Amino acid sequence: MTTVQQSFPVPPEVLWNALPAGVAAIGGQQPAYDGPRGFATCRTGMSILSWGQYVNVTVSPSDGGSTLTIVTKLKLGVWDWGEGKRLAARFATAVAYAARTAALN
Repeated sequence: MTTVQQSFPVPPEVLWNALPAGVAAIGGQQPAYDGPRGFATCRTGMSILSWGQYVNVTVSPSDGGSTLTIVTKLKLGVWDWGEGKRLAARFATAVAYAARTAALN
């Protein structure tokens, strides 16, 4: 399991509206969005190198903007060999681009 958190200088609503760009960037399948809780989830498909991952995303308010928390978990296996971290980075980059901002950390 991999957890990545990034802060952005925009309101949570802006990040929330940009989440579909993150889902598209990682090839997320069956996305589900829960606006009142600020929670979204999707999964990635299998490939020659991976069984795929479950991806859970939370958008929450923070001082000076909002925080994006991305948690990835293997569908099957013990080690993800950095795949979760790469997926989270790709997701966060796509969200930042769609929100027209950059992460603070």
